Amino acid sequence: MKQEHETLGDMARLRKTIDDGPFDAVLIVSPENLRYAADVQFTSQLKIRDRLTIIVWARGRDPIMVVCVVWEALVRRGSWIGDLRTYREFHQQPMDLVADVLKELKLETGHIGYEGEYLGGLYLGQLAAHLPNARIDPCDTLLARARMFKTAREIELLRDAYRGTANALLATWSTAREGETEKSMSRRLADAILGSGADMTAAMVMGAGVNTGLHASGTDYRIQTGDILKSDCGGLYKGYFSNIGRTAKLGPLNDEDRSIWSRLRDIQHQLIDMLRPGVTGREVYETCAALHEKHDLPFPFGHNGHSVGLMIHERPIIAPHEDIPYEAGMVSTVETRVRWPGRIGYHMEDLFLITESGPELLSDAFDNEEILVV
Repeated sequence: MKQEHETLGDMARLRKTIDDGPFDAVLIVSPENLRYAADVQFTSQLKIRDRLTIIVWARGRDPIMVVCVVWEALVRRGSWIGDLRTYREFHQQPMDLVADVLKELKLETGHIGYEGEYLGGLYLGQLAAHLPNARIDPCDTLLARARMFKTAREIELLRDAYRGTANALLATWSTAREGETEKSMSRRLADAILGSGADMTAAMVMGAGVNTGLHASGTDYRIQTGDILKSDCGGLYKGYFSNIGRTAKLGPLNDEDRSIWSRLRDIQHQLIDMLRPGVTGREVYETCAALHEKHDLPFPFGHNGHSVGLMIHERPIIAPHEDIPYEAGMVSTVETRVRWPGRIGYHMEDLFLITESGPELLSDAFDNEEILVV
């Protein structure tokens, strides 16, 4: 059985977050937080939502996992959590077991946290019926805060994932030829991402020519010499996402390409330099908007980058609402782009580790300084 200190995530930080938080116990139920807390990937939970797994983690105690018997052997082999309460799906209701655990912990009248962004109203209602005197509130921000800081092993996993995805895209575009469809490029890219070690693909945006002005999956459009190629793509590697943006061109660059890309790169570089402890995503976003205006580039976007890990978009986010200051150990993408729908679009996105001495590039494959000429 795995030990607590052997997990990919930081269980000591998560335990302290729960112990110091406002809840007597939290219910961990989303795929991303289960992956983090249990150190096991429940793949079917992405598609079979009623096969719930719930970790009941009470303040000052070790976690207890309510899990479908289908997963019992996997959990006993791969997780550090030893106290399992199993149920047979379609025979027992998982929330009945959760309520029993909370009663066992004498928390019938306690303050219980749940993941409001994931747990359905049906299940919340079942829990409330079992515990009418408990106070039940969302705890999403508390759990997200614990995951903002990446361990050394998480950072290396992300670095490898981004390298695999970037090299897959570089190989795909380097062999693109006039007449190939966007769908064909997407299929080849998917094969290459899987070949790099991903368990599945994610966020497979692929466009050429006028379709680069959109943010969409590949179509039957056949690429032509002179087309800009744009992709925002990624994969899922051991539960962690990659998410990169790149731009290429089939044929030589023209003056418009060089002008737009030069302005975008200036914005990108200035924003990257802001990824330092104490700065907030809101400040980066406001600078981004001002720089787009300075460079006469439209900026209709609600964000310009985000942390990444067990979800593609994690906090802190480069967005107008984000007031969580960056700290060393966090990661963030910077995602600078411009689109004119029906005409053209350009996209760049890289991942950085925030350190005391400045941002460190993690997505260091497939250089993004210039548009790739195919």
